[in-house]
Amino acid sequence: MNPAPANAGDPAPSADANGATGEVLPRRFGKYTLLRRLAQGGMAELFLSLHRSVAGFEKLVVIKRILPEMSKDQGFITMFLQEARIAATFSHPNIVTIFDVGQAEGSYFIAMEHIHGEDLRSIVRSMKPKSVTEFPIEHAIAIVTGVAAGLAYAHDKRDLNGNPLNIVHRDISPQNVLVTFTGDVKIVDFGIAKATHDTRPSHEPAAPAGAPNAPPAHKPTSEHHTKAGQLKGKVPYMSPEQARGEHLDARSDIFSVGVMLFELCTGRRLFRGKDETETLRMITEGEYPQPSQVNPRISAGLEAVINKALAKDVAQRYQTGRELQQDLETLSRAEGIPVSNLSLGNWMQMLFEERLAAQREALLQGKQLADVLAAEEPQEYTAAGTIGGSLSSFQPQEPPSKVPYFVAGGLALLVALSAGGFVAYREKKRASEEAAIAAINSGSIVVQSTPPGAAIWVNGGPTPNRTPFTLRGLPTGASARVALRITAEGYAPFTQDIRLPNANASATVNATLERARANSYAVLEVNTTPRGAQVTVDGRQIEGTTPLNVSELAPGVEHTVIVRHPDTIEETFTFVKGPGEIEQRTLTLRERPLSPDEAWVNATVEPGNALMRVGDRTINTGSPYHVRVQANRVLNVVFSAPGYESTARTVRARPGQTFEVSAVRLSRPSSTPTVDRTPGQLRIGATPWCNVTVDGRAHGETPVNIGSISPGSHTIVCTNPARGSQTRRVTVQPGRLETVRITF
Repeated sequence: MNPAPANAGDPAPSADANGATGEVLPRRFGKYTLLRRLAQGGMAELFLSLHRSVAGFEKLVVIKRILPEMSKDQGFITMFLQEARIAATFSHPNIVTIFDVGQAEGSYFIAMEHIHGEDLRSIVRSMKPKSVTEFPIEHAIAIVTGVAAGLAYAHDKRDLNGNPLNIVHRDISPQNVLVTFTGDVKIVDFGIAKATHDTRPSHEPAAPAGAPNAPPAHKPTSEHHTKAGQLKGKVPYMSPEQARGEHLDARSDIFSVGVMLFELCTGRRLFRGKDETETLRMITEGEYPQPSQVNPRISAGLEAVINKALAKDVAQRYQTGRELQQDLETLSRAEGIPVSNLSLGNWMQMLFEERLAAQREALLQGKQLADVLAAEEPQEYTAAGTIGGSLSSFQPQEPPSKVPYFVAGGLALLVALSAGGFVAYREKKRASEEAAIAAINSGSIVVQSTPPGAAIWVNGGPTPNRTPFTLRGLPTGASARVALRITAEGYAPFTQDIRLPNANASATVNATLERARANSYAVLEVNTTPRGAQVTVDGRQIEGTTPLNVSELAPGVEHTVIVRHPDTIEETFTFVKGPGEIEQRTLTLRERPLSPDEAWVNATVEPGNALMRVGDRTINTGSPYHVRVQANRVLNVVFSAPGYESTARTVRARPGQTFEVSAVRLSRPSSTPTVDRTPGQLRIGATPWCNVTVDGRAHGETPVNIGSISPGSHTIVCTNPARGSQTRRVTVQPGRLETVRITF
């Protein structure tokens, strides 16, 4: 489910899959494909949509499209676009993201983040069929903490000149708070509902033009004012000052959050009169019940937080969302309340188990139809930017006219036929029909694993899915083969080839993952000239610099390695190794040319293992040194080595110059004692077992005995797939046995 709160002027939930005008879905809408209609209200309608671009880019979004009759009111459009632009500047994990604002087919729209979750009103309603009688306190705190964090961000928002925007949501209510099936909390409709309200009293001076609370330059018609100003369903969450029509600030939203927290923790509506007038009187004049009187299990600490959020006097209320967030986090720690987004997500999946299954099926069908539609249409996108950039970098090519798609398609067909293009058209139509048949007759595989939550790979490539999951749309036929790979951290991979010989064939795979041993992994060893390069494997930066040993890599899959050194050109390579195999790479990195403001510094030092430090950068490649520095700056270069006195040199190099530092010889202190380098021994045990690495080198499963190890400090990492990792630092004395015992 996506943001479809039934607030004034916003869409109300609807089960109709097509638009009010009977439009057939899926269909193209500008650079988006409308898959399914989610809701419709008096001003706009919501669609689950797909955004496609170059290089296989696909993203689910929600399109909020203004209804045709509203598109004729320029004053409303001005307000809509102004508030949408403000909301589009938000970037916070607890606020729904707006990606795009634009116009297509004569209708204005907003493209926003697709939230796979449910609003609070729907969550509460779903509890009864599952025989859940009370909203868990820990989940109530988790949700309200997320709302407070999002509000704190919005209330503090400033423009590019540093001026506060003074944003107030004005419509914080259960319909506008969503919880995802992974336990994330999102506030929706930031600014859009506010654009249709003006609660300033007549004597209050107007806000500056463009400010979020400023009234529109265009006075709405009475019809629009009625639609935008309806309070039905939202009055019970108004603050006293909002109910009285007074000026609002951030503290009004805090009161609305307090109402929701009261209701989630007590299971009772706080303000519910026989009509709106009575409800408004309860908010402004009534006495509020104590939360513990309604639910005796509410602690004194939680009651104090609720009461402060609900203070009638704004001066006694929480002044910011940050204050409320901090008190809730402090309360959960002090009282041992197990607040967890992971637990909240699991609870959500339990409540909506049946609906989730239906949504997955509906989305799959819509996606298949969208694929068929895409195969029938020409590619209309040009890459004006890179895939890592904003969505606006992919610009649709404007059609030559405003002729509807089906008319334009008919004209194109006539032109193609008149030009002798019938054969090409027939082939294209046949390919579309075959694609549709393939989508219907494809096979499926039910993938389950012990433990669950394992990653699923298909034909050598990763998928975003986790077990248990049903793979659909798979190829069938005598020669069709699906290579499955199931992986989980700390477990050996499970592989199986599946054949789906017939149309609509299905199969079930039950993978029991076995605990990984040291020889279950692939290992990478990287050496570079010069030394000191950073290594990234599959997007994860490895601790330390070259020479480097990277253990515990998944065997049998392709790994991508990036090697970066500040003085050289980046190197990239891929490799595949089986269990227990080692990939050894020795790279001579190519020197990166100097920029106009850089220079080289060369230095020869004794002893050869001395470190060179330039500013805040330490180079440990060993002598001789060849280091890139900033030109035309006085730099202090320090050379140091264990057992030697440090020496400094002053360097100032011209752009493009190679500055030669005269030979540096470090001297020992006059009373330097003799250093004993006799190797020691190291013994490592763990309860339960673990895989051991010492200084980045794998030594297998405990118990581990290292018969010869250099004296000094060493880093031990002990990893158990079920219990995580622990790190220990141990100092080995010359000729001595050191024993380390790790308990998980």
